[in-house]
Amino acid sequence: MRLKRDQIPLYYQLQQLLRKKILSGVLPLDVPLPTENELCKEYSVSRTTVRQAFAALKNEGLIFRIPGKGTYIAPNKPHDKVMHYFSTVNSLAETFKFAYLSKKIHHKGVVNPSMRAALLMGLEPGEKIFCVRGVRYKNEYPFCYFVTSIHSDLIQYMDTDSIKEEPVLSHLIKKSGLQLQRVSQRIKAVKASDRVTRFLGLKKDDPVLELECVYIVENDKSIEVGLNFFNPELFNYSMDLEQKQ
Repeated sequence: MRLKRDQIPLYYQLQQLLRKKILSGVLPLDVPLPTENELCKEYSVSRTTVRQAFAALKNEGLIFRIPGKGTYIAPNKPHDKVMHYFSTVNSLAETFKFAYLSKKIHHKGVVNPSMRAALLMGLEPGEKIFCVRGVRYKNEYPFCYFVTSIHSDLIQYMDTDSIKEEPVLSHLIKKSGLQLQRVSQRIKAVKASDRVTRFLGLKKDDPVLELECVYIVENDKSIEVGLNFFNPELFNYSMDLEQKQ
């Protein structure tokens, strides 16, 4: 197929063709997109044109590249809701029942807290925590590496079988009867640690997005600290704003 040689840039034409195939589901998620050489031959364009089209699609959040494996369709296409905006604690808690990201737990048990978790939860020296570490997936892609730390006072509620089936916080609130009062969140870019690199398939010191969540109940007690490390190629933050009537 040859693209039109008119006023519309070739890379833009190719971008729109691929975009349509991606959003319509013509191109599958679990196999790489055609290579640069294949697209050059199919559409009679240069490698520069293909790279420009890929760059535009990547900026849209439609594709991502895995070094040595190829270019894939991002599992969180623009019409998917991967991250949400919450105005109240209740609206955050309500999403627990609709969690759609699968997870694989790599570690769970009672451990000594990190200095960061101990400070955020106000633990005394020698106090233990319950820690859960693992990876969240969307459409089989490693999307997020997480470390969840539970306050020492609540270790008794951590049924290790149940947390495989539901979010840790949801399980904790249901078992303890505590009411969530506040959630403190902070997002920043950090270098990937060796462990994050291994589980997300990144290179050492690649940038990742770190989301720190501290869950607070009555008397300003922090019961859980969650550290989430997102592959930047697969992470989109979305916020829908509506005009107030």
